[in-house]
Amino acid sequence: MLVWFAACIPENSKGGIARSMRGLSGGLLQRGHRTKIIFSGSNYLIFTLRLGIKLLLCATNPPDWIIARSSDGAFCTVLVKLFRLKTRIALHNHGWEEIVTKQEKQLPGKIVLHPTTWKARAIRLPLLRMTLSLCSCCLSGTLSEVRWLKNNYPRLEKKMLYVPNGVSISKENFRFGSNVRPPFFLTVGGHTWKKNLEHAVNVFKEVSVVTPRARLFMVGTGSISRSLADIIDGNKSIEVIPEEDPLQMSKWYEKCPCFISCSRYEGGHSFAILEAMAHGCVVFTSTIDSTREIITNNENGILIGNEISSGAMIVASVLENNELVAHIRHNAYKAALRNRLDRQVYRLDRILCSQL
Repeated sequence: MLVWFAACIPENSKGGIARSMRGLSGGLLQRGHRTKIIFSGSNYLIFTLRLGIKLLLCATNPPDWIIARSSDGAFCTVLVKLFRLKTRIALHNHGWEEIVTKQEKQLPGKIVLHPTTWKARAIRLPLLRMTLSLCSCCLSGTLSEVRWLKNNYPRLEKKMLYVPNGVSISKENFRFGSNVRPPFFLTVGGHTWKKNLEHAVNVFKEVSVVTPRARLFMVGTGSISRSLADIIDGNKSIEVIPEEDPLQMSKWYEKCPCFISCSRYEGGHSFAILEAMAHGCVVFTSTIDSTREIITNNENGILIGNEISSGAMIVASVLENNELVAHIRHNAYKAALRNRLDRQVYRLDRILCSQL
């Protein structure tokens, strides 16, 4: 089976979409299939047209599947129908754009640093719906988005399938026991309204009042806004690392026994949360739907809600409860095993083969 993975993103992208596609592609290769990754940071419409042309040029030996992010495979879906090609198109949903735009409207404008433009709403959303209508299946990374899509597109509900993110697991890197010293905290992700880094910083600042040796490492933020810089305000306990290679992240999970995620939205199960769990970090996280699918409060992680002071109190109390820390780590490792990459590759392989 030949599978193309395609997305209009830079070739050197380190984001969740790129990681998901590269991981699934590598896994399918190990299972004996052939794969090709097509990334390009060019104009969106140019990319989708070029992808369609690539498909036509391979008409004598086309791929069995094209797994394309969002509506990046829109032109291909039209060509497949028009020329009755054997290639099937899977829509790779790593965050449904209609849900994102609705959440943006509910937030104050100053919080949404890079909102969805009117051009994107006028062009990409109709293309996304068309792609969903014409594709063979839609692969979503969370059960909550599968449910949302089924409720909003009931005529297409049989197309909605679940392939979550997966991570590599190594027992050698796992932190067992109850030790959370030194009390170092880690956040991972870019400075966007979705990641809500301001809230994580404010929670940490209150925790550091009662835990003076606490430090916060903010990895992969990219450039930060003046508002976040003002919140950090030269705090020497907070270190910002704008860029990091995903392959080098293990050192940060090993350095920091605690992980904080205050995300407002995640299009898939957070790679960072899963990797933190796989390393034995105590994960403190917000209560969004996608996170609640992998975190059970006081079992394999801690849900801290949206209030800064109450969240900080919860974090501080957990740091003093050695029995709870050991319990959470034990269960976090089992949860990470259920979300390992090879299981998700097998899930995808079974879906693709069953529809040929």
